[in-house]
Amino acid sequence: MAALNPFEIFGLKPQFRIDKQKLDEKYFEIQKKVHPDRFASASDAEKRVAQQWATLINDAYQKLSDPIQCGKVLCALRGHPIDEDSSGSEEFLFEQLERREAIADAKGAGDTAELEVMKKAIEKEKNELLNEVADAFDVKSDVSLAAEDLKKVMFLNRQLLDFE
Repeated sequence: MAALNPFEIFGLKPQFRIDKQKLDEKYFEIQKKVHPDRFASASDAEKRVAQQWATLINDAYQKLSDPIQCGKVLCALRGHPIDEDSSGSEEFLFEQLERREAIADAKGAGDTAELEVMKKAIEKEKNELLNEVADAFDVKSDVSLAAEDLKKVMFLNRQLLDFE
């Protein structure tokens, strides 16, 4: 099986902003053709290949449906794979450390109202960064900028886990 990227699998242009309806339509169209249930009476080899294709398609769909995974795919395709261990600039990290301390303080004080305000601020910052990632990929064609902003989004996602 040739190594196809998720965009090739669905015949989509490699870009960050994906038409979700079009992705869904292509997913269901392809899934109907290769779903293992269609190969119930086939040989073991054909069943195995159908299962492999179904898995590949599901994985590709999940990657393109998730903004972070989609961004990682685009970075890799454009020769700039994401370094999972890096979380952005020192300034960004310092701000996030301060935020983490504030979250810990609010939790310690049982201040649910302040925690909700902080959570909403992180979600807003994350959404703004995702828009910047989209512009960096789709408008500016600046994969380096997109990768830096994507790392920040990934960090904010981890930070949102502090609220669970």
